[in-house]
Amino acid sequence: MNNNADTQTWCEWQQAVVELIREDFSEVLTEVGEQDVDWDAWRPLYVQGLSPREAVADAFLLLPA
Repeated sequence: MNNNADTQTWCEWQQAVVELIREDFSEVLTEVGEQDVDWDAWRPLYVQGLSPREAVADAFLLLPA
């Protein structure tokens, strides 16, 4: 776990999460924007210090490669 809350602002973290969702799930989730994400549900992952990549993996229950 990274202490991401100290290295990225909430806004930067949100932008990175959206980018990852667009990249990783482009075949099933088209045109995902920041307004499409329930940020209240994601905020605890940011507060825990998860990186955007770790948060996306956690939220979508992805197994490590």
